[in-house]
Amino acid sequence: MIEIGLLGSMRVRRNAEDVTPSAPKLRQVLALLVLNANSLVSVDQLCEELWEDRPPLSALTTLQTYIYQLRRRLLLATGQHGAPFGTRPPHGCPALLTRVGGYELRLDNKQSVDAYRFDQLTEQGMAQLRRGDGDEAARTLKNALSLWQGRALVDISTGRRLSAWSTQLEERRKSVQEQRFSLELELGRHHAVLDELSEAFRAHPTHEAFAGQLMRALHRCGRRPDALNTFRTLRSHLVEELGLEPSAQLQRLHQEVLADRGHLRGPAATAKADTAPGGRRLAPGPAQLPADVGDFVGRERELDQLETFLGADRASTGMRVVEVHGPPGVGKSAFAVRAAHRLRPRFPDGQLFIDLSTVGEGSQQLADVLSACLTACGIQREKQPAGLDELSRLFRSWTADRRVLVVVDDVLTASQVRAVLPGGSGCAVIATNRYRAHSLSTGRKIVLPALSPEESLQLYDRVAGERSRQEDPAAVQELMGQCEGLPLAIRAVAGRLTARPGWSAARLALRLRGNHRVLLELPAGTQSLMATMAASHRHLLAPSQELLRLLLQRERPRWSLDEVVARLRPGIGDAETLLEYLVDVHLVQEHLTADAEPLYSVPRLTRQALILLLRGAPASDVPNGRTGAGGRTGAHVTLMKTAGVRR
Repeated sequence: MIEIGLLGSMRVRRNAEDVTPSAPKLRQVLALLVLNANSLVSVDQLCEELWEDRPPLSALTTLQTYIYQLRRRLLLATGQHGAPFGTRPPHGCPALLTRVGGYELRLDNKQSVDAYRFDQLTEQGMAQLRRGDGDEAARTLKNALSLWQGRALVDISTGRRLSAWSTQLEERRKSVQEQRFSLELELGRHHAVLDELSEAFRAHPTHEAFAGQLMRALHRCGRRPDALNTFRTLRSHLVEELGLEPSAQLQRLHQEVLADRGHLRGPAATAKADTAPGGRRLAPGPAQLPADVGDFVGRERELDQLETFLGADRASTGMRVVEVHGPPGVGKSAFAVRAAHRLRPRFPDGQLFIDLSTVGEGSQQLADVLSACLTACGIQREKQPAGLDELSRLFRSWTADRRVLVVVDDVLTASQVRAVLPGGSGCAVIATNRYRAHSLSTGRKIVLPALSPEESLQLYDRVAGERSRQEDPAAVQELMGQCEGLPLAIRAVAGRLTARPGWSAARLALRLRGNHRVLLELPAGTQSLMATMAASHRHLLAPSQELLRLLLQRERPRWSLDEVVARLRPGIGDAETLLEYLVDVHLVQEHLTADAEPLYSVPRLTRQALILLLRGAPASDVPNGRTGAGGRTGAHVTLMKTAGVRR
């Protein structure tokens, strides 16, 4: 299985192993063959690409050497000289075939190349649009655009042919972006695409379509001055760079924004005019969602499950709640925010983001948090009752006839969620919860797994940017292994390397290998895994803490229930119940043997964090084995808190 990426830095993976060529000429040859996959590329075309009009005398021999090196590095099958055109290699086996007058890269599945997947998804989205399914078309085009990791062929030396390919791919990308933004605006999702539109316009400041779409989105979001400033920026670039004035269409849009024309507010906005059932006028609803994570990776299956459950129209009057579980660093908050932004158009009366981390730390009362929510809903504090129960009843009354989405982050107990549940069946709740044992009895539950190795590398590439492919692949692989698929760890590592241009991935990997505390305390925002783990440990009852100390002993990586019972101090409680609780709070993993007997272990990174936390305990409480910095140890992840999102 081979996977090739050209939409950004060149990426070639063969059976999950990075085999990307580093030599510039090899990358040129491979890129031209990939972009003409299953077609003949003549020797003349290859020589022109490599040396333009001045090929060396040894051009043919050198080209043959490049072909040989590509076959060996990418493990490509070969073909006989003069074989009939179209002869296929063994099924499923990518091949670099020698043809009369040139070479052919034969791929059974062209979808293994991101540029071809982009074309396929684009065609699928346009077919959905022709059938009248604008919502599905917008989603498919968004998936197509997510394949792009940067400018096409960004790190490949380009001759005439590859330059033309690069320009063609970029123009295709802009066309799809323009179509997708148009669809999203037609569907009333101006908030959801505002950041992406702003980024597209910054990248292409003379692109009139992006400028017009951004002006409409800003105007609908109540940011008329910013919409007008967008027009001024466009005009300045057009005049200075091209000596042109904006088109008549853009100038008309500018005048309409100046006049604050109602029809610019979007689909059904002027008709509804913030009118609730019964005809009463409403103030604009709260819009408290933190900014979406731009480099979010994976989770499509889980996102689809959540969106299907919360976004579907149904006759039931029951409250729709989705709980998102997982250990620290797995990306629960970022997942909840991404899902909430996708659902935003379905909850036009407002979106609330309730961060309960301050309640768990004891620095704020739940009643104060709920009071702040009611204030955001337009209910003045002096008109709010005192006491949590009264505030909860008022919140249920306010939401009874509205469609509001509530995101509750970092839940400790089910009672916390119940206090902030809305009252209307048109509302929905997304709750992130590290404590699976304290979940609600109703709703859906989604447990987020760690990222796959491929997704980990994809996230690293997005955060590290162009420097990622300049690194030693083996060192980056080691870093990803130390991060164990946890998005926050990957962001912390990539962020540190980006902030330290003089550092290499190999240097950081060596440092983490020698001292596991470094990654545990590596900042990725304002919080680290050590602080998060300390909070989790602090909320455990004394019997659970004592059992955890026993499991941390290095003499036994996995424990059976009988072994725990034999070693646990009598009188502290039922061993199986305590173990199940530690599994529920994601501090202990449960493994089933072939005989369905459970074995228990502490995950490696969690073990390291907890051992460091216990250093402050009496010597008799510290688990057996060294806890110093020596030896090869992994690390975990920091917990990022940026713009209200712990990523």
